[in-house]
Amino acid sequence: MAKKFLFISFFCILFIGAYSQSSYRLKADITIKIRNRDSTFQYTKGVVRYDRNIKKVIYSISFPQKEIYVSADTTIFKYQNEKLISKQGSPLKPEFSIFHFMLNNDISDFGLRNSSYKATNVEKTDDMIITKWTAPITPNFPLGNIIVSSKNKRLQSVVIQDKKGVILSRQIFKKYTFINGIEIPTEILAVNYFGGSKSYQIIQFDKILVNETGHDSDYNFVTEKK
Repeated sequence: MAKKFLFISFFCILFIGAYSQSSYRLKADITIKIRNRDSTFQYTKGVVRYDRNIKKVIYSISFPQKEIYVSADTTIFKYQNEKLISKQGSPLKPEFSIFHFMLNNDISDFGLRNSSYKATNVEKTDDMIITKWTAPITPNFPLGNIIVSSKNKRLQSVVIQDKKGVILSRQIFKKYTFINGIEIPTEILAVNYFGGSKSYQIIQFDKILVNETGHDSDYNFVTEKK
């Protein structure tokens, strides 16, 4: 289960863009559908919360069973019945998650313009722009090149490669909504490649609330050591 949320965090890495002045907190209903090999689907439903100042992504899962996942710093904590069940390392911190990315309001180029990546090739066809972003030549840098497609200055798709050019992930961003001055894709279609196998996912956001007042403790779940 935790791999689902690791994948969501995997969307965004090394963004250093300017913050939106007014948007700092996001809450949404989330549905994750994973397609099995027999074309059936597994469903996970719940609520996700993120406060950019606190830097914890909190998933309150209601289906198929009640669980809470907290991504804090480089660890993902899993709770059931208010009891810590497990914890595992995460390669990315919450500030590199898609939720931080949304609040950053830097979506048309996947935030790469203000990162350590460089645009090395740009192709334009009608109203579509396809940009190849080349990874920095840095020891131990975790990723390779990233191909970003945008249409009318709106992010459409992202392809992430490893250092050898092997595709790690493909994502398509759909059904945008505009809330509190920020654009939010409410549906993400993704194919992830792990160890020679593919994982197909549909991630949907609904009932999105930006800058919810009060309920501060809901955005700052206190983690504990197992």
